[in-house]
Amino acid sequence: MIMKKLIVLNHKMNMEYDEVHNYIKRINEIDSSNNIIVCPSAIYLESFINHCSWGVGAQNIYYESLGNYTGEISTLQLKSLGIEYSLVGHFERKKYFKENNDIINKKLLACLDANIQPILCFGETGNLDDIKKSLDELLKEVSNIDFIIFAYEPLKVSKYETYDQIEEGINAIYDYLFEKYHSRPNIIYGGGVAKEDINRLLEIEKLNGILIGKISSNISKIEKIIKSID
Repeated sequence: MIMKKLIVLNHKMNMEYDEVHNYIKRINEIDSSNNIIVCPSAIYLESFINHCSWGVGAQNIYYESLGNYTGEISTLQLKSLGIEYSLVGHFERKKYFKENNDIINKKLLACLDANIQPILCFGETGNLDDIKKSLDELLKEVSNIDFIIFAYEPLKVSKYETYDQIEEGINAIYDYLFEKYHSRPNIIYGGGVAKEDINRLLEIEKLNGILIGKISSNISKIEKIIKSID
């Protein structure tokens, strides 16, 4: 492909410790012209940051720098480990842990303040009016979007939705952000498109990459996907 694409791998709560060494070994052997960011479970972050040759991101952060917040991880802790990226606002955080746009906005601002590049997930409904309203809330007090990776993740994508419709949504989001911030947004897509359709999806001009979920913890499948993208 002519332009480098960003491939973000969200392992979610998958993989056991015995699998980590093999995964890192094999992903390090992948020869790709694209940029890869692996987001493993928090307990494996140190293993990946010390041994993985690709970028490493967290799946979640807390917006306070330190304090009595049992079970949470701060941006300061991630920075001390060498982590440079973090998912923010994933739908599963909203669904299972009741995160709202106000909380996600605080997490986004915390990432920006700590110079951790946020991968901001949004757009679950696929409805443009809802997306605009949500983005306004998520980006409150944000003056510059250059450092943000926008992960568009509509939940209602089906086999009946055409790529023209997907491209139309991405273009509308791109234009909205560009008009408001006078900067070209970095948009990736995580709407659950089948792996065999990824290359077709990446032909969308204003799309910079993809966010892959559960199957990203399966190194055999990821090897095939990344090879097919190159």
